Amino acid sequence: MAPPIKVKDRKTLDGFKKFAFDNGVFARPFLDYMYTMVPYVINDDELMQIICVMKKWFER
Repeated sequence: MAPPIKVKDRKTLDGFKKFAFDNGVFARPFLDYMYTMVPYVINDDELMQIICVMKKWFER
């Protein structure tokens, strides 16, 4: 499972839910945590897609 990421300011996550969805990942930020809803059965490529979308959010 992709680990949750805690941010210093919760405003950092404004728009992440839509960004993740637009990139093929279901995510639901909660308070100051970025996390995704991954299925119990997931392959390595799918997990990497999730992690890359989370990383891409901070690189934009």
